[in-house]
Amino acid sequence: MKTKIFPIVCAGFAVMMAVNSCGGQKQVVNAGKTEIVMPFSTPEYRTDADYFRATASGTSTNLEMARTAAELNARNALASQVEIVVQSVSLSYMNQRDIADRSEFEGKLEQASKQIVNQKLPEVKIKDTKLYQNADGSYEYWANVEMPKTAIVEGLEEVISSDEKLALDFDQHLFMKTFEEEMKAYGAEAGRTL
Repeated sequence: MKTKIFPIVCAGFAVMMAVNSCGGQKQVVNAGKTEIVMPFSTPEYRTDADYFRATASGTSTNLEMARTAAELNARNALASQVEIVVQSVSLSYMNQRDIADRSEFEGKLEQASKQIVNQKLPEVKIKDTKLYQNADGSYEYWANVEMPKTAIVEGLEEVISSDEKLALDFDQHLFMKTFEEEMKAYGAEAGRTL
C-alpha cells in the first residue's frame, strides 16, 4: 500500500512546487521595482496632427539653470521632430511627383526647414512645466513646448514659392495633404513609443 501512495504523494508534491514556483517567480520579477511615470506623458502633451510637442528636463543646483536647460532641451527635441517630419514629407512628396532634380529639391527643402525652425523656435510656446526638488537640494525642471504645424507649413510654402526652380515642381494641395498624413503618422508613432 505504501508503494502505491508514495508515487501519488510525490506527483502531488511536484504539482504544488510547480504552482508555487510560478507564482513566486512573478513576485521576484517585480520585487524591488517601482514604476516611474514621466511628466507630460499623456496624449495632450505629445505631437499630434496639429502641433509639434516635446518634453525635456534640466537638473541643477540653481533653479534658473535647471529651467533654462529644460527649455533648451525641449526646443532642441522639437526642432529634431520638425526636421524628421519635413524630411519624411519631402520624400513622400517627391515619390508622388515627377520632379526633375530630386536631390536639389530635397536639399533645398531640408535647408528651408532648418531655416524655418531656427526662425520659429523663439516663438515656441511653453505648454506646461513642472518643478521638483531632489533630496540633495538640486532642482529638476520639466518643460513641455509646442509649435503649431501651420507655422512650419506656411514657412515652407513661402520658401518654395519664392524659389523659381522649387515653385515649378510644387503642388500646394498635394504638399499639404502629404504633410497632414505625415503629422498624423508621426503623432500616432510618438503615442505608441511613449
